[in-house]
Amino acid sequence: MKIDFSKYYRPKPKQVKAHSNRAKYLLFGGAMGGGKSWFLCGEAIKNAMMFEGNRLVIVRKELSVLRRTILITFFSICPPEIIKSYNQSSLVITFINGSVLTFLEANTSKDPLLNKLKGLEIGWFGIDEANEVSIEAYQILKTRLRWTLPNGEQPRYEGRLTSNPEQSWLIPTFIQSSDPNQVYIQSLTTDNYDENSEYYQSLKEAFGDNPQMMRKYLLGDWFMIDTINQLIPSMAIAKCESTITDGEGISLGIDPSRYGDDRTAFIVINGGNIELAETYQETSINQIVTRAIELIDSYDIPNDCVGIDGVGLGTGVIDNLKSLGYEIQELIGGAKPIDVQNEDAFQPYNLRSQMYYQLRNDIIEGYIGNLNDQTLKLELGAIQYEINSEKTVKVIGKEAIKKVLGKSPDLADAMCYANWVRVVRVQYAYELPFI
Repeated sequence: MKIDFSKYYRPKPKQVKAHSNRAKYLLFGGAMGGGKSWFLCGEAIKNAMMFEGNRLVIVRKELSVLRRTILITFFSICPPEIIKSYNQSSLVITFINGSVLTFLEANTSKDPLLNKLKGLEIGWFGIDEANEVSIEAYQILKTRLRWTLPNGEQPRYEGRLTSNPEQSWLIPTFIQSSDPNQVYIQSLTTDNYDENSEYYQSLKEAFGDNPQMMRKYLLGDWFMIDTINQLIPSMAIAKCESTITDGEGISLGIDPSRYGDDRTAFIVINGGNIELAETYQETSINQIVTRAIELIDSYDIPNDCVGIDGVGLGTGVIDNLKSLGYEIQELIGGAKPIDVQNEDAFQPYNLRSQMYYQLRNDIIEGYIGNLNDQTLKLELGAIQYEINSEKTVKVIGKEAIKKVLGKSPDLADAMCYANWVRVVRVQYAYELPFI
């Protein structure tokens, strides 16, 4: 049977580029109206028909949303003559060549252990609006690429994802990735619609008074993304890229880590400008101490302008430095905040919250310069806060940020410490709203 697929789906040049890319994992997306869903469904159909007896899955966070979005798109471009059967209750499509495509929900609030995904054996997967899905779902799906075709051969194991720009694990995993197996191809509105089209003009008009939304949803900018409880506005972060000339002090912030995905981070701020930002994985206490001494001595940093996280591995680092005569500052985020002048204002929940709020103020006021490290900017934008019943403002912990970002904000923490110790912090107003 010969089927003219172009009668149902005629990909645009950017979609053709993504379809022809052979990276094992690929993120396609960016702006609104870039043809993301059509691309994902086209990939599913291609892999289903190319490999007889293949097993495929498309997931989205909410099943109800899946039914009224990607599922409808699929049937709009899939030639009906290649579908053997469709089970509406289980959302399973069987093709005429024996391949099977299943649509599934991947929601950790309903399925905390993602058992629905763990039981799969597949040759291809797709994730629609991957920013809504946890990084754990992506990691599990990668391990399920183990299906063997009826003829004993393996299909081409691939994963394809789509998303609009959102603050999520997709940024370090794909947008900033240099891994040839985790590739990002940007899709803009203009890749799918003419600038004079009604759809493009409607988006331009809708975001006309909001340049941040314009850059995010029309220009596909992944670094202009603010959440409702984001501590440091993205626009403020972007304005700190230039070097400043009237800053003061020199300081070093260190966030130590030994094992796992967390990294040991070092930040040097000199005259208000970020002069050094570096991270290392799987570091020992002696290695961290040695690097700290190198930086302190080479930059001639006063001991009281060195701030180190005093919890966990940091305790050993601090003890070793002090035994060598380096009387640095031990910073314990869970400690009580220092007294503030305005007793009627919202108060910081702990020292970590207070230090981060100071960093927020200094970034907004333009007291920080040379903020160009993309990973650092991403982490700073991921810092969020909450207000509890005692009217104290709390910066959320590392573990909560890791669930959103997919990794620990180690560079941001090191910068927070460096900024805190570069001048004497005695008292300042601590007020809301954070806008």
